[in-house]
Amino acid sequence: MSALSLATILAVPQASATDRTLNIYNWSDYIDDSVIEDFEKSTGININYDVFDSNEVLETKLLAGSSGYDLV
Repeated sequence: MSALSLATILAVPQASATDRTLNIYNWSDYIDDSVIEDFEKSTGININYDVFDSNEVLETKLLAGSSGYDLV
């Protein structure tokens, strides 16, 4: 969970003070659902967790622009 915590620390300062949602785009099966649930309970920050299964899928989505993700 420390990697997710570090990522949040890096991403949250860019969000507004009232925005309590972190949008994450990551490899499938990389972070267990229980880690996300525990993080949400301990911080009060909601996670929108979207996954990709190949570099091609990742690149296609990111190159389309304005992905809306806080952390990739």
